[in-house]
Amino acid sequence: MENITSKLTKCNELLQNVLHSAFQIPVILFTPPYTDIKKIDLGLRAMVWNDYTSEQQNISFGNSPVGYRLIIVKSNLGFYNILALLEAKEQPDFLSIGPFRDEELSANYFTQILRDSRISPSEIQPLKSIYEQMPFAHPDSVSAVVRHILSVYYPEFADVSPVLMQYADQKRDIDINKELLDAYTVEHAKDYQNSLLNFLQAVKTGDTPVAQQALHSFLNDARFVHDNSMREFRWLLHSLNNYCHAELLTTDIHPYHIIKQMISTRTKIDSLTTMAKLEQMPGEICHKYCLLVKNYANPNYSKQTKDIIDYIRLHLEEELSLSYLADYFRKNASTLSYSFSKETGNNLTQYIQQERIREALRLFNTTDFSVSDVAIMVGYQDFSYFSKIFSKQVGMSPREYKRKGKA
Repeated sequence: MENITSKLTKCNELLQNVLHSAFQIPVILFTPPYTDIKKIDLGLRAMVWNDYTSEQQNISFGNSPVGYRLIIVKSNLGFYNILALLEAKEQPDFLSIGPFRDEELSANYFTQILRDSRISPSEIQPLKSIYEQMPFAHPDSVSAVVRHILSVYYPEFADVSPVLMQYADQKRDIDINKELLDAYTVEHAKDYQNSLLNFLQAVKTGDTPVAQQALHSFLNDARFVHDNSMREFRWLLHSLNNYCHAELLTTDIHPYHIIKQMISTRTKIDSLTTMAKLEQMPGEICHKYCLLVKNYANPNYSKQTKDIIDYIRLHLEEELSLSYLADYFRKNASTLSYSFSKETGNNLTQYIQQERIREALRLFNTTDFSVSDVAIMVGYQDFSYFSKIFSKQVGMSPREYKRKGKA
């Protein structure tokens, strides 16, 4: 008993320290008979509903042992708690992580809360003061940290995947098993898993049409797990981005490109403020990651050739002469050039030019940098030479291309 208690104490203390430092999120340990359960929401529900008493608030894990579980509870009051069940019994010790929110405060955010929870608009001001102090974090990030720390003390958590539970606060009590089973049946879970795996496998091939079709099936199955609110759809998009990012990390694509795409996609998701724009993102995410595979996957090349390609793509603004690359990779220049050409079918010097012009095109299409700035950013100090190479490959000068893009 002392060892179990000591393990629980150490785990709780480490979680408290880490989550407070990383996210400012509180961690509370509950043991049967679960007194002071109102600490889970810091008394928020009692403040919103005047008739809400501690006697009315209850938490139940059903009539059978539920085992080790990590449950992300989403309230229609706009915040999250993560419940970590630490024992396989009817009334387990459990940790509550939260409350925290995953959206920036805005008029739309509070309007959604008022609509979902059916509370009076007069409650908006006290809600704002509480939510302004509530930690801001993405549930995926928090649950990943929680799962990692828990698995140190409870190895069973290494195989536990977090499950999202929608919780309507008007019910005033929480029955974990019933809520999960009502919204997330075994059949739905299997369909969700299979359609997601099929989609990720299609993305790894870089075949956009096939991946888009698999994505459509996945989104149909995901409706059993995610509701139609902006907040929930944004969650789905972040999950989709993370799934694609993690799947491509198992390929030979350089992690830099994958991480760069993941961060870019995450930033765009967070910046969108309308449901119409968010609904366009699944297709864009699919297209971008398939494009990543087409552009950067080199499954049939030797390690040396893959290393050369990665180095070129990551150092386009630097010197990339044949002599420099031969010296960097400690190879004879002619041998290096011959082996690269034999494997790829491209002359090394021409390949470098192609990559630099491709990056220049990307910069012209996605930024407002001047032509001279772009030339320097892709490794050309001589603007006239850059213009000559660009015109040869694209069929028009850089200035003409940039002007055409603005027309």
